[in-house]
Amino acid sequence: MMNKRIYFLGIPFFALSLWAQEPLEAGLTEQVEAIAASIKEHPQTAAEGFDNLLKGKNKKNVSLLVAIGDAYLTAGNIQEAGRYAQRAADVDNKAPQVYLLQGDIALAENDPGTACGNYEQAILFDENCKEAYYKYAHAYAGVNPQLSVDMLLKLKARFPEELQTDRELANVYYLMGDYSRAKTAFDTFMQAGKPEVQDYGRYAMLLYLNKDYRESMDMVEKGLSMDAQYHLLKRLKMYDLYELKAYEEALKASQEFLDQKEGSFVYLDYVYQGRICEALKQTEPAVAAFKQALAADTQGEHPEIWKEMSGAYESAQNYPQAVEAFQHYADCLNGKMEVSDLFLLGRLYYLSASATEDMAQKTAALTKADEIFAQVAQRVPTNYLGNFWRARVNSLLDPETSQGLAKPYYEAALALLSQQPQASQSLMIECESYLGYYYFLQKDYEQSKEHWRNILKLDPEHAAAKQALEGMK
Repeated sequence: MMNKRIYFLGIPFFALSLWAQEPLEAGLTEQVEAIAASIKEHPQTAAEGFDNLLKGKNKKNVSLLVAIGDAYLTAGNIQEAGRYAQRAADVDNKAPQVYLLQGDIALAENDPGTACGNYEQAILFDENCKEAYYKYAHAYAGVNPQLSVDMLLKLKARFPEELQTDRELANVYYLMGDYSRAKTAFDTFMQAGKPEVQDYGRYAMLLYLNKDYRESMDMVEKGLSMDAQYHLLKRLKMYDLYELKAYEEALKASQEFLDQKEGSFVYLDYVYQGRICEALKQTEPAVAAFKQALAADTQGEHPEIWKEMSGAYESAQNYPQAVEAFQHYADCLNGKMEVSDLFLLGRLYYLSASATEDMAQKTAALTKADEIFAQVAQRVPTNYLGNFWRARVNSLLDPETSQGLAKPYYEAALALLSQQPQASQSLMIECESYLGYYYFLQKDYEQSKEHWRNILKLDPEHAAAKQALEGMK
């Protein structure tokens, strides 16, 4: 899940930075770079060039050996990089840059433990080797982020003025899901450092994740003033405007963002576009956006998109389509739906039944709703909702109350509601009204009167209860 969190907004949040190695003479640096350009296509020529460079006084130049090793590592030749790292170590096994290179090689071989052991060796021989602290933190960020934090805090204690450390701490806290600490660390850097456009993007993202949408929007605007086409910032502009309920502006931002020919898009981009259109009561575009979100979710990891699509249909009172979409969501969960979702599905079947005059469709929807609310009642027997909605369903199945289908469920719901000091009066009155009317039809007037009197205890001015009692004098 960690990689998804890093990339879900389109950029690797924990972006690596580059710190300078032990400096070479300017002339040597240029020569290494020139020779390195031929490593892949002309390896023999490159090898001969480096051999010539290491003749004479440069034979034991540790920084040069490390630079060549690093050139081979950059070109993907780990074996040659290791050979030059060993040559450098043979010259000086206490040089921190040697251990930096050996750590980088281990990391290229996907061995963060060995890599960090080498970075610790670099720090052992030079406690001021900032690069080793940062490389250690990067190596462990996706493996054991707490170790990354510990190392960065050591660096911060040694160099409290090092603002780069606050930026990196923010990155690691983000990976840990500790958005509050990440924000605090980034606050320090953003206020005292020299943020670049990507920093505004990362900081705006953190603020968004902390639900500080107004502050996030402020950072988005500052970042876009530096680079109007910065992909992440354009994305967050759409997200933030929606969360701030500026729907018209959000729609414009979504169109500008999603109409770009370049740049990657993720499922959440289309989900937000769907939410924006739904908020503006544009059902068809909303549904189209949710369908694009489903297409973008290539691994099918976000079935909740179906649920959002169902909500768009429900807002338009298209209950059959709302039911169908929600049923897709339920099917994706393979029977592992939360009770709250189960209840929502039952309610949609009930609304679908209420909205049709076709008796076959109505009966089928009500039967399904009854089955679902029975499951709700079974899973949370102390909650009134399952029985209360079964009562409503059965009331529609028995519109004349001739069979009393809803009676046992209204009674069960009323019993549970009566135990709740803050229970809704309107719900209790609905239960009592049905039971009062049912007993009236059964000519059990004493029982009927008792329920109507109960209503007057809840609402002394209830007109229907007064009229019913008056009629039974």
